[in-house]
Amino acid sequence: MTIFERNNKSYRMSRTILPLLICFFVLFGIMVKADITEIMSFGAPPSSTGAPGEITCAESGCHDDGPMPQVHQSHRLQISTKNGGYRPGDTLDISVHVNDPEIQRFGFQLTAVDQAGRAMGQFIITDPENTQILQNHIDLTDRQYVTYTKAGTLAPHIGKHSWSLKWIVPELTSNSVHFYLATVSANDDNRDKGDRVYLRDTVINLQQMLTTHEHIDNSIERKGQFIIVQQGFMPKPMRIFSITGMMYKEVFDHSSQAMIDISEFPKGYYILNTGLHSYSFIR
Repeated sequence: MTIFERNNKSYRMSRTILPLLICFFVLFGIMVKADITEIMSFGAPPSSTGAPGEITCAESGCHDDGPMPQVHQSHRLQISTKNGGYRPGDTLDISVHVNDPEIQRFGFQLTAVDQAGRAMGQFIITDPENTQILQNHIDLTDRQYVTYTKAGTLAPHIGKHSWSLKWIVPELTSNSVHFYLATVSANDDNRDKGDRVYLRDTVINLQQMLTTHEHIDNSIERKGQFIIVQQGFMPKPMRIFSITGMMYKEVFDHSSQAMIDISEFPKGYYILNTGLHSYSFIR
């Protein structure tokens, strides 16, 4: 083969390979962009509410090039009230409201702690299409973080959005509960850059909110495929939740000693809330 033939063959190969390389890098770029967008839309990184020991959404590497976090009166938390107060184990309706003109995508993250930073109560997801519960498996592992899903970022009406959920009233181990809320007004450019972050700390006084309740033993133990609850003379509904915070089952047993059969539960991790105590178990 002559030099001319070798050079001509190399030229033909380069003409074939070059378009393939270009196509590869273009497809790779599209895939990477799609993956990044999916990650950014999955939910706020746990421990980004600004609660004690946490950073904020403006410091977690997501929305870190926008203005510093601030308070916005139109970004707020609404907690339901009840005449006569609540008992431990009752549920409160909670809603997060955001209002920012011309914004179509919003985000949020919410957690509840006491004065010492310990997790308080339990969140319940009522709208799984738009909200979810995440946890930090490295630090602050006892805290629950309610945040958005990908679908939950898109406001139904430009300029305002809201999310709803529930929260179980805990035992009175602290005088107050702090709900730390971080919200985001996004510019919808498929990047977590150039967005605005707002923070709010809403405090409720448990002493004022809780009614006086009669003493109930509520000792709990497991025997084989049964959970046995000593209810005393004041039985009340018992709620069983999955690890994601969704209520799996509600049980009401009028007897002083309730027996809950868990033999047909799907395998997994559960939390039983009796109103005064919580008991975790694995099926």
